[in-house]
Amino acid sequence: MGSTLDWTVRQLNIQPYQHLLEVGYGSGLLLAEVARALRIGYLAGIESSIPHYQKAYRRNRPFIRQQLMQLHLGELYELSYPTQYFHTIYGSDSHCAWKDTGTECLRLSALLKTGGQLVLVSKRRKDQDVRTLASRLQESYLEAGFIDVCTEYRDLPSGTCVAVKGLKGDPLPYR
Repeated sequence: MGSTLDWTVRQLNIQPYQHLLEVGYGSGLLLAEVARALRIGYLAGIESSIPHYQKAYRRNRPFIRQQLMQLHLGELYELSYPTQYFHTIYGSDSHCAWKDTGTECLRLSALLKTGGQLVLVSKRRKDQDVRTLASRLQESYLEAGFIDVCTEYRDLPSGTCVAVKGLKGDPLPYR
């Protein structure tokens, strides 16, 4: 397992019987590593690219056959899971393509159980300051009602990585 994948999987703090969702799973490499770490539970993924879906499906066929994993093709808003279904939602660089990060964080929050975690990871790109990206993500997390928002940086051979993590807080009572 590559060091970036290893570091990302550690950020998730995977426990048995959890329900996890990967947003923008690409070729499915991270999905496979998370499935190996999860072993018992449920792992879903959403991806909008047909070629990525096909590659991820081939790569993860054993986990799909074991009914540990289900892959979806489409957009985040098209997922039909009930509210508060997932313990952890994560993504690696998928949030960089979002037009409105705040809205997407709200959508993800609805899918998370109270106390569930959102973990978005990015690698530094030449045209992008990783600290600015982290700051924008932190703002979106806070606007969406996440608590205990924290950021962790890691210098790896492949570049600087950042993980922004937050927990879904208790819903506000109606007044």
